[in-house]
Amino acid sequence: MNVVQSFPSGKSPTARQRREQAIAATIALLAELYPKCFSVYQERRRPLKLGIHLDIQAALDSIITPAELHQALGYYCSNSAYLSSTRTGTERLDLNGEPAGAVTADEEAHAKLVLARIRTKQKARTVAAKAQAPPTKRLSLADLKTAALARKKPMED
Repeated sequence: MNVVQSFPSGKSPTARQRREQAIAATIALLAELYPKCFSVYQERRRPLKLGIHLDIQAALDSIITPAELHQALGYYCSNSAYLSSTRTGTERLDLNGEPAGAVTADEEAHAKLVLARIRTKQKARTVAAKAQAPPTKRLSLADLKTAALARKKPMED
């Protein structure tokens, strides 16, 4: 399995990009090995069995380090679609896609709280980005003509 991401103009990836690539690769591996449990498509993610990390570690026998697994599962379970599907009574899935417990009311409340925090952060980022970005000025025909003349002048000299 290859998860390759290209970076513009040959630049090497940042530490964050390398971390995100490693997480994506781990999730892709889990989805390949356990397709009834894991999905690379965020909308298809369903609540996982509590303690599933122990099952994965036992089954894969150190193919994935505990730290890599922890990061991947943290990313997987903090996804908006995953959190939205975490509702009271929803079945949790084991590695074979079989029911392994159900979501409790407390777990649903926690998922809603985390989802609300995520949405609040997203809104704050959107507002900050809009406030930072200067408004783009639409150029009039006169502005375009002036710019064209300015470009031509150095050539005429």
